This record gives sequence, C-alpha cells and structure tokens, in this order.
Amino acid sequence: MINITFPQVRDDWSLDVVNILAFLGEHNIIACSQQICMSWTCFLPRLIPAPQGLLAQRPKKLASEDETPVTGVWTGNNRPVLQYFGRMLHTDGSDLSPFTTRLLKIQWDSAIKDKSLKKRYPIRPRLFSPMNIIAVFSCAMTFGLAGWALALGDAVALTGILVMSFTTPLLCLGMCWTPRMVPRYRPTRGLVPPGTVVIKSSNGCFTVVECDEQIARLLYFHPEYIDYAVSSFTGRGLSGTVGGLTLVGSIVLFGNAVWALKAALAVTYTVLNLLYWVAAILPVRLSWHIDLTVSQPEIIEDHSFTQCLWTTIYHTKKIDWAREYVPKTEVWNQWLLEAENKVRLGVELESWDAFGALNSLLKERHKPE
Repeated sequence: MINITFPQVRDDWSLDVVNILAFLGEHNIIACSQQICMSWTCFLPRLIPAPQGLLAQRPKKLASEDETPVTGVWTGNNRPVLQYFGRMLHTDGSDLSPFTTRLLKIQWDSAIKDKSLKKRYPIRPRLFSPMNIIAVFSCAMTFGLAGWALALGDAVALTGILVMSFTTPLLCLGMCWTPRMVPRYRPTRGLVPPGTVVIKSSNGCFTVVECDEQIARLLYFHPEYIDYAVSSFTGRGLSGTVGGLTLVGSIVLFGNAVWALKAALAVTYTVLNLLYWVAAILPVRLSWHIDLTVSQPEIIEDHSFTQCLWTTIYHTKKIDWAREYVPKTEVWNQWLLEAENKVRLGVELESWDAFGALNSLLKERHKPE
C-alpha cells in the first residue's frame, strides 16, 4: 500500500523558495522601471522583486509610436512618430475603426494661476502615482520585517533585509531620470499661433488635435530626451556592480534566516510581485501630473480613405498637410484643389461626394481619345 504523507511539523516545510521569489517578476520590473525611477521615492530603502531589472534598459529618449506621422496644419512641422506624451494623452488612433476621423481639443488647465507659469513644468511626475504608493507601502513592509527580525533576535535575517532594502536605491541611482522639457512661457503680445496637428495612424485613421503652438511643440515636436542623474558608467558600472554584490549577499543571508522570517519574506515578495504586475498594466498617465485638459473626442466614421481624407480636410481647412498622404499625381493634385475650393465655398461635409469626385477625375484622365 502506498503511504502518502505530508510534513508533520512546521520546520519540516522547506522555504528556500524565498530565494527564487526574490528574483521572480523581472518582466514587470523592467516594464515599470522608468516610472519607478522618475520620482524621489525610488531612493526609499525597501524590498523589491527582481531588482536587477531596474538596470535592464537605459534609453536616451522616451518611447514613441513608430509609423504614426504627425504634421502641423499651419506651421508645417513634421515628425515621423507620435511622441511619448502625445500618445499618453490620447492613443495613436489604431484602436479605432479603419477610415475614422477623430477630433480632439487640448487646452491648458484653466485652474492654473498665470503667475506660476514660469515656475512649473506643464508635465511632471505625480506625487500620488501608483509607483510612489507601492514604494511607500513596500518601505513600510520592509521595516516591519526588519523590526520583526530584531524582535526574534535573527541577526542573519535582519542583515539580509537591510542589505537587500538598501540595494534598491543603489540600483535606482543608475536609472534615476527626468524628462528634458521646456517650461511654459507667456506668449509675446498675447498672441499664440495656432498649433493644430494631424496624426495619421497605420489603419488609415486621422486624428485632428486643435491646440495652440506651445502645446503642439510640447506634445508632438519637442525632442523628448532623458536626463539621467548619473552617467552611464556610474549607473551601470558602479551601481550595477556594487548592487549585484549586495544582491547576491542578501540572497545568501535569506537562505539562513529562521523559518518564520522565511515565511514572511515569501509572503512579502508574493504581494510585491502582484502589486508590480498590476502597476505594469495601469495607464502610464496615472504616473504624471499634466496641466492640460483633453476634450471628449468626436468620432466620424467613413467607408473609404478618400472620404476620410475629405472629412479631415474639411475640419482643418487646409490641404498642404494632406499632400504627404496621397500619390504625387496630377489627378490627386486636382482632387486636393477641388477639396480646398469646396471648403472655401462653405460646402457642407456630407454634400460633396469626395469618392465620386476622385472617380470622375480618374475616368476623365484615362478616357480614350
């Protein structure tokens, strides 16, 4: 007869898994590393799962959306990608139905006092962001564990907790960063040129963003470079080397802690892994304070790219930006001029058959002589 048994007493259960849990969740930490290291809370001593993930990447610029060109309707500015902060405020439009025109309006937050404009950056880290809340919570958990280890007289566990908790800010030092931004300024003579932009997504959708020139430059055209607190050598060399040694040392110490502390560490790392997994899927916008307001989008769906292009031209009142998105042929040039003429004459959007007009031009162009 097969005799199946479980451990009878607590100490028969092996909790060496805590060493594995301390390294699990690296993917979530990599996904959250930029948000973790952009606030002063990154220097709080605390336990964090897979802390080596903090140094996995060190980009020079913020992530942008490729193949999403942005064009200034009035300024003629052009960028081949949708930049980080613009994408954060609104998607690139690829989530919409094909051949959709989306109309947005972005303005400065009216609640901001004018006298403070020179002192504040319009986009800055939020104080009560998910990452900051997790950092404070994990710091409290860490020192709670340290206090318990002290009460139990477990010097090995206490040393391991303190070494691991101070490894986190050491590694964060190598990634601590701020966005290189231009502060908002007062326009001369009270005039702000229009900064309306058109964004084209990969599925044939257009997004028209009505805003002033300052907002357009901030969100779509100003290079989004990153300023790090320390150089790459110091960050990945010194912080990475010292942090790696302390990381290995603390894991060895965890393995020699008493059973109760091992159980507490296992629960702590499980909870922290869950928190960072949730944080990784939350919208990035929750980590930023933005002095801008975005209107509810107006969505206009069409059945073809031509009709969608006409809808966008109708709302921008210009055709220069549209030349980048149509073939460089005489037929399309005539169609654009006709569309511009319809806008000038004040023709209603639905009253002109843009698709039919293009077909007529094509037939006339290719009719036999």
